Amino acid sequence: MDSGNSKEIDPARILQGIEADAQQAREGMSPNQHLLFSIWGGAWIIAFLGLYFVLAPQGSPLLPAAVGIGIAAAAFLIAIVISAVHSAKRGSGTKGPSMAQGAIYGNTFSLGMIITALLGWRLHAEGLSTMGMVTFALSSLCLVIGVLVVAGSLLFNDRTQLIFGAWILAIALLSLAAPAPLNLLAGVLGGLGFIVLGLLRGSKPELVSGSLIRGGHAGA
Repeated sequence: MDSGNSKEIDPARILQGIEADAQQAREGMSPNQHLLFSIWGGAWIIAFLGLYFVLAPQGSPLLPAAVGIGIAAAAFLIAIVISAVHSAKRGSGTKGPSMAQGAIYGNTFSLGMIITALLGWRLHAEGLSTMGMVTFALSSLCLVIGVLVVAGSLLFNDRTQLIFGAWILAIALLSLAAPAPLNLLAGVLGGLGFIVLGLLRGSKPELVSGSLIRGGHAGA
């Protein structure tokens, strides 16, 4: 048998080519993770620094409450809008089971945030102090995001999401170890980690991206 012909019909090579094409297509239709990590990293740094300076130094904070809260709200709102517009453009025209998975997954994030916010409101109404609310807000935010992202890493077979989710959960633990308002700086550290992850995703993707389980199904 001609060895040249055997190479041309090598099943392993054909499967590798199909997988490479499929991965390229998925990346083309998926949001730019480097961009999103950078946007959300910046938002976390700005927002949590703004909130920190509302409470610190204690007794003589650097920012009025309205200004610090306004800065945090604006940072998160801008990040949400940019992320939503970018994701909608990249996913425009795509349909199928993966889109349904993404919709359910994204709406679960929204529901988790709403429930967490309502729980915080109830705790505050029952007398939880301002510093207690700071601790609850940051740790619960990281808990909801971290758990859902780790679950998403298994759903979409994505190592980047696993690293991201694990980092968020580490920040949740760190925020509980430090007293308020110092624990708000854990949120700043979290944002710096997002930016580093985004840079690695763009420059050294082999370090932080790829499938969790080789040969597994990727829903994204």
